[in-house]
Amino acid sequence: MPGPKADLMLHPIRFRILTAISSYHLTAREISELVPDVPQTTLYRHINALVAGGLIKVVEEKPIRGTIERSYALTAPPSLSAEDVRGMSRQECEQAFTMFLSSLMSDAQRYLDTKPRNAKINPMDDGVRISKAQFFLDEEEFQRMSAKIEELMLKATQSQPRAGRQRRMFACVFIPADAKDGEA
Repeated sequence: MPGPKADLMLHPIRFRILTAISSYHLTAREISELVPDVPQTTLYRHINALVAGGLIKVVEEKPIRGTIERSYALTAPPSLSAEDVRGMSRQECEQAFTMFLSSLMSDAQRYLDTKPRNAKINPMDDGVRISKAQFFLDEEEFQRMSAKIEELMLKATQSQPRAGRQRRMFACVFIPADAKDGEA
């Protein structure tokens, strides 16, 4: 069985919330603007689960017309450790991959929904990049490359919104290839 952190993160709505606030301090209203298809009561339930699970925290509370508006932020970059996923069954791994890929498909669909139905689209002009590569790396080389990518991502998530900056989504997954594919 995966750990509680994996159970929290590997839910489609909570995964989207974590992605939305990955470099911001956002209120529930601001989060709802980034995930407009999630009903507000559902959104609050998932935000509360993420707070209770320690993945996000309240960083500010402001009184607004007789209520308290909370701003939320990540407690740490959202990633899973070996311990978090240890003991996953094959079915749980399939569900995790499906959730991740569905999240990517949803992001792509939201991008396409910003374009007129019959328009010609050049995704490269909008900054869309799709790539897949194969590497032959020993474990040390792989760990160095993985750490470098994570370092670059963490630095980029520290950038605050401002004029000229566009919110961009980045996803990365490493999957070992079949052993015979890696033979030289």
